[in-house]
Amino acid sequence: PKDRYTEVPADPVLDIEGMDPSTRVFMKGNLSVLVSNEPEGWHISIAHPKRFPVWDEIKEARYALVPDEVTMAMLLPPKAEFVNVHKNCFHLFQVQEDERALK
Repeated sequence: PKDRYTEVPADPVLDIEGMDPSTRVFMKGNLSVLVSNEPEGWHISIAHPKRFPVWDEIKEARYALVPDEVTMAMLLPPKAEFVNVHKNCFHLFQVQEDERALK
């Protein structure tokens, strides 16, 4: 549930070039979750300072902080497009219905 997360101000340190202005920051212990509803769809960045987030943390954040009707996936873009400013961070992106279709 969303009440397990504390919304905190977006620290100036998080003033990342190109960061969507809709980005909201949530904390659960040492786990940080950035959530935005960008023109391309929902995006979650989930990180921990000392380790990778575990599956249950990723799943809980996704269902607590993004509407249920949204389908999300972890994508690995071409290397030239890969951006990650935190070494222990995973990203989930909304995928559209036509992107999910099997061909």
